[in-house]
Amino acid sequence: MQVEELQLEHKETGFRILLTLFFWVIMELVKTVLGAVVLFELAFALITQRAPSDRVRWFANRALSYHYRILRFLTYNEPDWPFPFSDFPPQVEPSAPTRERREEGSENAEGKPD
Repeated sequence: MQVEELQLEHKETGFRILLTLFFWVIMELVKTVLGAVVLFELAFALITQRAPSDRVRWFANRALSYHYRILRFLTYNEPDWPFPFSDFPPQVEPSAPTRERREEGSENAEGKPD
């Protein structure tokens, strides 16, 4: 089996280096935001004894999906440039229903907040 290798020109390589640095900074910002969301969710759960709202979980899931897409681009596993050069990525996996939502059976099919 023959593996096809990509030959990159110097101009493309230089541009890819700039994009990598740009998306590395974006990825670190997204990681910081995700850390803040995790701390918020933990504090919310400790104070209210309930799971965070669907909107908070949906936001965290979308941010996590974006982080994943950036990592795939940086590791040459995704040829398409991530957002803001393309559409914001869809969720990799929909949010799992909380225990309360499973008991109610009212999770909507797309996993979007109500």
